[in-house]
Amino acid sequence: MLKRAGIVQAATFGGLSFIALSASAQDPQGGIQMVFGVEHEFQAGDNLSLDIPGAGSTNLSTTNLSFDLLSRTRTQELSFSAGGKLRAGEIPSSSDIDTGFVEPQVTLSYSRNAARANFSVDADFRQNDVSFGLPLSSFTDPLTGELLLPPDFEDLRGSGTREAFRTSTRLETGIDAPIGFIFDASVSGINYSDTSSANLNDVFRYSTGVQSRLRLSPVTTGVVGFELDHFEADDTMNTERDTYTVEVGVEQQISSRASLEAFFGFSETEEELSGVKSTRDGAVGRLVYELDLRSGSINAEFETTRDEDGPRHFLTFGQSINQPLGVLSYEIGATSLDGNDPDLIGGVNWQRQMPTGSVNFGVRRNVTQNLNNEDRVATILDFRYEHTINALSSLGFDVAFGVSENTATSNETRRTDVSATYRFALTRDWNLTTGVSYRTRDEDLVGSADSTSVFVRVGRDFNFLQ
Repeated sequence: MLKRAGIVQAATFGGLSFIALSASAQDPQGGIQMVFGVEHEFQAGDNLSLDIPGAGSTNLSTTNLSFDLLSRTRTQELSFSAGGKLRAGEIPSSSDIDTGFVEPQVTLSYSRNAARANFSVDADFRQNDVSFGLPLSSFTDPLTGELLLPPDFEDLRGSGTREAFRTSTRLETGIDAPIGFIFDASVSGINYSDTSSANLNDVFRYSTGVQSRLRLSPVTTGVVGFELDHFEADDTMNTERDTYTVEVGVEQQISSRASLEAFFGFSETEEELSGVKSTRDGAVGRLVYELDLRSGSINAEFETTRDEDGPRHFLTFGQSINQPLGVLSYEIGATSLDGNDPDLIGGVNWQRQMPTGSVNFGVRRNVTQNLNNEDRVATILDFRYEHTINALSSLGFDVAFGVSENTATSNETRRTDVSATYRFALTRDWNLTTGVSYRTRDEDLVGSADSTSVFVRVGRDFNFLQ
């Protein structure tokens, strides 16, 4: 059922790459920067694949190759990156870690801004070995920099190959005009091959939407929108699901510092399981208030969404504060599914730049969806500290933690990554990085595993300008 996902993936990615590269080449004012990176790593550790029971010690020699291209002009920006690894080493016979050329990845981002319209495209593709136990930092959102648990977080164990892809595009017209339109479309999915876990099923999703914006006055905008979201999974029930949402609303600038958004709509979900179809529908909406302060902002939001499980309600309050000690933002609230007992959600984020380094701390508890498109409550913690020793060297310390609470089809799963690194500039071009890493995985009813490793990396970048 999902064979067409790979076709869509290749055709969409290739076509958008061609469009973006062609558009960039047509602007004579553009300049291009290209960076080739090469880095060699020696890594030694125990149970690198986080197997239960442990698979033993592994020694790896890996060459990391990367290519980055950046082009900026007055009206547009293009960035493209590609990379992969050449891996060899001594691997326990019970481990399924792949060698040779592994973990290819490609990322594309293109945007063009005109007087009355904006256009953007983002796409990425990544392949990795399920058994290698990717660090949590691999699941950082490329657009926001936030750490996000992937939908298959609970089931990433065993052997096999994982391919994840995503493409999105957005066109906004009628900027500063009485009438404007926003068109959105996205395609994403995860494909697996040669897996040992029966829970890793291919999934495919696409969504498309259009929004009409009518500027009734300098402070009032009326909005009408429509969205279609399609989901399918290659599971035992051949799940297919279409969700249609229509909404109308108004965006009101109450004062120079305060704004209010009010939206009301209707959502219908058509689901097919093992050939049996069912339909659920109901009202959706949201109410958002924001107030700008001298040192930040505050906001309050109430939202009702709806999926195959029924209506879910969210109520949150938040504040952002800019102060000498850094930028601090927090949010606290609750969510309830179809009248069930509410769950606490929210988070805290703190960023500070210092003369000798930086600190980034974030913790968030929210509702996301797993590989089976079920609602799950997930908590994520991300802490990063960088300390500059002198002009040639620095220290880094990172901690990442993720937990997904149990659902009808998955167990509660916890992952922890801790690493300490030392960086030293060998020459003006060559850099040395060495450190130690400790990772754990603990799943209810399955067991726990941990891994400790040490690594040394030497590499450099080759920069070219045109």
